[in-house]
Amino acid sequence: MKKVFVSLALVVLAAAGCNTQTSTNKGKDGTALKLTTPKTVTVTQEGDAKVNVAVERTKFDDHVTVKFDNLPAGVTVEEEGKLDKGVKERTFTLKATDKAKAGKHTIHVVASHGDLTDKHDVTVEVKEKQVASTSKSSPADDDLKAKREALNTSVRARVKEIDESMATLRERAKTADAKVKVDLNKRIEELDKQRESLNAQLAQVQTTTAEAWAEFSTGLTRSANELAAGARKAVDQFKK
Repeated sequence: MKKVFVSLALVVLAAAGCNTQTSTNKGKDGTALKLTTPKTVTVTQEGDAKVNVAVERTKFDDHVTVKFDNLPAGVTVEEEGKLDKGVKERTFTLKATDKAKAGKHTIHVVASHGDLTDKHDVTVEVKEKQVASTSKSSPADDDLKAKREALNTSVRARVKEIDESMATLRERAKTADAKVKVDLNKRIEELDKQRESLNAQLAQVQTTTAEAWAEFSTGLTRSANELAAGARKAVDQFKK
């Protein structure tokens, strides 16, 4: 089962990596901030688009500030702010007005904490709003939309459980004796990698086609459930 899970994680990362970029900024005393963002984002006039921002901290666990700079006229970000302590991922929303200029624009996503700062250039493509069609969406389109929302909600619930378990493990690592701390930190690192894989897979919910949906949703649900169970097991294993 472990080999199957790892293989699935590698496939997911490869697929998601097509539109993601990652870099690491190293600071003093071995601290580091790893930033992952999309390379491109598409938004339609009078519409919005989700921008998934993930960070990985080394030797610190405090909040990380996230800013969006150089936004084109008519484009704003809804939730600009920070990733709170222990939070590794947050989804921001870009909104475009009907006056937003169509075309490709380069914005800057900046993550920072103390002397650590990392910046990614992200291409935002604004598309013209199409004239509304008189035809209604098909039942198949509505069904897929409902499935996307249901899957996103259920997996997000598992992600919350996973993050709570991970936070508990990190707190225990702070006070564990030397031998236990080595094993505990190793397990945390393994779970972090699986969490990153799950995050990449979750980003595909809104783009997976109807033809691939059954296999994709089954795999994503299984990955989320297995990781949540693994994190709970680790909490039980390293009880104080």
